[in-house]
Amino acid sequence: MIRHVVVFTLKPNTPPDAVLSAVENAKDKLPGIHGVRSFSIGEDLGLQPGKSGDMAVVAEFDSVDAVTSYLEDPVHLDYIKNNLAEIVESRISVQFEV
Repeated sequence: MIRHVVVFTLKPNTPPDAVLSAVENAKDKLPGIHGVRSFSIGEDLGLQPGKSGDMAVVAEFDSVDAVTSYLEDPVHLDYIKNNLAEIVESRISVQFEV
């Protein structure tokens, strides 16, 4: 199994409603993409100020091919364009076997 983790840093002054919308839209759209075994997204709880991102995604897939397919899926790309492009300053990701 492959775990895909993405940590986002949001642009300064991102409206809370834009973050909430991005989280809710992800929960609604992304878990249904073929190959996604599990999916979660959430805002940082602020337990380590200065050491954390603002929001993260964790998803699991059966194979590298499934991850690649997810990353290229039109639903995923549309989600990025319409939900993240305006609010994300930077992102970092890692994929590893579990």
